[in-house]
Amino acid sequence: MSGDDFTPIGSGPVATVYGGLYLALKVYPVVVDRRVLDAVERERAALEPLRDNAPVLLVDEVLELPDGRTALQMELCTPSLADLVDDGGALPVEDAVELGHAVASAVAAAHRAGVVHGGLSPHNVLFHPSGAALVADFGVALRRAFPVEHDCTAPETALDGTLDERTDLYGLGRVLHLALTGRPPGEGDLPPGLEKLVTRLLSDDPADRPSTADVVVRRLAAFRDPPPVERRPTTALAPVPVPSPRPRRLARTVAGIVVGGAALAVAPHLVHADPPKAAAIVTTTLATTSAPPTPLALAEPADHGTYVDLSWRAANGLTVAVLVTPEGGEPEVRVARRNPSMRVEVEEGVPYCFRVQATDGALMVESPPRGVRGAVCGA
Repeated sequence: MSGDDFTPIGSGPVATVYGGLYLALKVYPVVVDRRVLDAVERERAALEPLRDNAPVLLVDEVLELPDGRTALQMELCTPSLADLVDDGGALPVEDAVELGHAVASAVAAAHRAGVVHGGLSPHNVLFHPSGAALVADFGVALRRAFPVEHDCTAPETALDGTLDERTDLYGLGRVLHLALTGRPPGEGDLPPGLEKLVTRLLSDDPADRPSTADVVVRRLAAFRDPPPVERRPTTALAPVPVPSPRPRRLARTVAGIVVGGAALAVAPHLVHADPPKAAAIVTTTLATTSAPPTPLALAEPADHGTYVDLSWRAANGLTVAVLVTPEGGEPEVRVARRNPSMRVEVEEGVPYCFRVQATDGALMVESPPRGVRGAVCGA
């Protein structure tokens, strides 16, 4: 990977997001006050236990660029829910419920950790290359430092700047409404059974909204996993056919866009277009060395049937991703960040190939592949 691979992928009223390989950088155009950055670090510390336990996209590092600007580094996840709806309209009801359950779960977990999102909208509900929905941009420190009103702002926030758990519930209502109807509140028809919940979330009076995000999680769980229908005994001799379980289609709804634009670790050649001049300014400050990072060494995978233990040797300071490829399937990217090992869940009996990539933000190196169960891995 070269510095030119970081290109602008999104621009908001305050910051610009740059993407490259499997990293994203949210760059603020001004010097951020030290007290604000201290508050950001406290929010990060409170959210860190959720990294592997809730559908949240956390900031990996807060970087100070050589010119003094502040950048937040995180895993690259695209598209957003707003992008997805713009491209294809409302989601199927079952997908919208699945998405809403994930978003509500993320918000509930953050609230239990003492962190308010403060700006929940369809633009910060993002999709991992696997298709999983994640919520990004948690925390109010930067929002209070750079206040911006947008169409998803809760009425009380627009009135007096209030940012609390109830304003997050309003944002959750906006997310659900767009996913279900493809339209902003006041437009489009909500499915029966969900209309009351979404209407309550969008109440102008915070006291009329559900009491907590956990309440929303439980309500959506009931829609997502309805109780089984009791079957009456049958006198027919032939067995009664039972339909196969309905697949979760959210990942497939997103898959075409994700493979085309976000799984850059699998297809890095997709990002070699000439970047705008703004990107060159950012990426030249990120380059830390002109020499390739230390080569990666991936150890022999340890196969345990339902999971494989991987370990590797890499230079300090490199961000690492693992490419997991089942025989006959597409690679999946698992970001290991700066860990030297990873446990990967696999299907029993299926051959797999593994490859490790690492970057220092300017250059990328890749290990030779290793396989298990007789997998034939390309060079």
